[in-house]
Amino acid sequence: MGVVHLGLDSDDRQVAVKVLHPHVASDLKARDRLTREVETMRRVRNNRVAAVLDADLTGATPYIVTRFAPGRTLEQRVLEDGPLKGAELTKLARGLCEALVAIHHADVIHRDLKPANVMLVDDGSGMFEPLVIDFGIAHLVNATRLTQTGMFVGTPGYLAPEIIRDSEITQAADVHALAATVFFAATGKPPFGSGTFESVCYNILEGKAQVDTAPAFLRGWLRLALATDSQSRPTAGSLLKLSRALDPSVTVFKEGGTAVQRNQSADGTRVLSDGTRVLADGTRVLNDGTRVLTDGTRVLGDGTRVQIDGTRVLDDVPSARRSETYSDLLPPVNYVAPEREPRPQKPSKQRRSGGSQQPPPYVPPYQPAPQFAPPPYADQRVAGHPAPQQMRPAPVAPPQARPPAYQPPPQPQQDRPRYKTSHPVMAGLMLAVLVGAACLLPVMVSLFAIVLVLCLRVGNSLLGDVSERRSIRGASGSDPMRAVLGTPWALLKAVLATLVHVPLGILFGICVWGAFRYLGGMTTNDAAAYAAAAFVGGLFLLPGGRKPRQAVQRALAGVIRSPGAGMVITLVFGTLAFFIVMTALSAEAVWTPWRPPSAVIDDLVASLGKGQDTAVNLITGLFEDLMSQIGLGFLVGK
Repeated sequence: MGVVHLGLDSDDRQVAVKVLHPHVASDLKARDRLTREVETMRRVRNNRVAAVLDADLTGATPYIVTRFAPGRTLEQRVLEDGPLKGAELTKLARGLCEALVAIHHADVIHRDLKPANVMLVDDGSGMFEPLVIDFGIAHLVNATRLTQTGMFVGTPGYLAPEIIRDSEITQAADVHALAATVFFAATGKPPFGSGTFESVCYNILEGKAQVDTAPAFLRGWLRLALATDSQSRPTAGSLLKLSRALDPSVTVFKEGGTAVQRNQSADGTRVLSDGTRVLADGTRVLNDGTRVLTDGTRVLGDGTRVQIDGTRVLDDVPSARRSETYSDLLPPVNYVAPEREPRPQKPSKQRRSGGSQQPPPYVPPYQPAPQFAPPPYADQRVAGHPAPQQMRPAPVAPPQARPPAYQPPPQPQQDRPRYKTSHPVMAGLMLAVLVGAACLLPVMVSLFAIVLVLCLRVGNSLLGDVSERRSIRGASGSDPMRAVLGTPWALLKAVLATLVHVPLGILFGICVWGAFRYLGGMTTNDAAAYAAAAFVGGLFLLPGGRKPRQAVQRALAGVIRSPGAGMVITLVFGTLAFFIVMTALSAEAVWTPWRPPSAVIDDLVASLGKGQDTAVNLITGLFEDLMSQIGLGFLVGK
């Protein structure tokens, strides 16, 4: 949608400036989304959510300014350093739950919670605090939907089933996305696979999340939040309470109470302090014989199943009758029973010898992502992250020590903005030097000023276009090529503008010459020298001289990088301007390669006949004589 710049505000704090691309800003729906993003983020006040500092949504280039979070996204962290473990994982889950509680408390649905929209910011103790960013497609509850019927917006690998079905979207969709994000942080893979778009959406609709590959203490928490039915999922507040009970030191998720592991049999069954038995597959057997499955379904003693939403399924009804009665009411995706692929197991000595103990499940060794294959961008993935096996080298041994924590680059204690100013005093002194030189060498300096103005117009046109393009789209490798290809057009525009501007400067010089000659009583040559100086100054000061002035200001701002250098250069040009102006006031002008104007005028007056327009012929004759002397007589037919 746009480009994000790193900037400094008036207090020298680093901020992130998000600017829309021109083709997106011209779209009313895109502007509406940006407006909604600002309104949404301003309603959320929490240190787990990036705050909005400023915004301009009505200008030609709409933008918003948010808090800058130094660090990496959760996606970058996992793909580069591997999945999170232990305390880092539980801290991430709790932090995201806290952010989601604040978001939902403001009556907002984020709708795009995923690893790429979670920043990990160093808290100063070597750990990382999660920060939720980018409300680009968030919307207010009960707000008017902007997407068309049959369409949805978001990342497929982290969508809730109700979004794919195009049904009513509630805050439970964010709970589903949060659990999918935590699953990626714990395993390094999306919860519903990384196949085609259709297969991922099918797995989401069927509830086929690969929860068994997550750490054991996290599986029950994930199953609750990844429930297919939105009403069966816990709220953000309830999920936060459950996340505070997560303990990586235990291997079975505790849904409540203070029960602790008391005994463990050889077949993997655990007996808790309240008498509850926990089988190896995670099923709990209560004291009254009720069995609680891992998905929350309760199986009573008479075989009746009570689902997590309270629905009772009677097993005494014949299967043929149930199929005949209710099969037409089920959606097509429920006709296929979910199948789990058996996990590969290594043969053990006890199993070969007839032992009764089950071998431990096979856990593939951790394989870090190769350094030569950078992670793809999130917006290029359609159905989640690519399969890790396609981009990993040969398996290596897991690291023995914890990988070093990411350390952001050291920031100076006081970040000062880059020294950048237009230097108007220096530009005025440079113009004074050029005007003073025109009094001493009228013809040569005037011709040099015309060429200089032409070059400044060309440079301002090229650099101005590149600067404007970079401010909107960011820097690009094609900028030099664009400048080269745009040079002919910029030169043509500069020549046409100069042909219009130079006659205006000549008229201004003639007026100055007349004032000094007839009102000031100066000689013809002295008045003509001041007229040349007025012509040179008029090229920059008269109407039409704005672009040459802008080019000079750009050049000074780009060359001078510190106040000390600016002061030194200003003193040099000030001294030079003083001596040149004082010399011009006392010395006589040198008209090389032309003759003195008084001699040319005397010759023209002597050659003029009576009855002719003396003033017009005199000006025309002066111009033709000047052009012939400097080698451009072919332009006037001489």
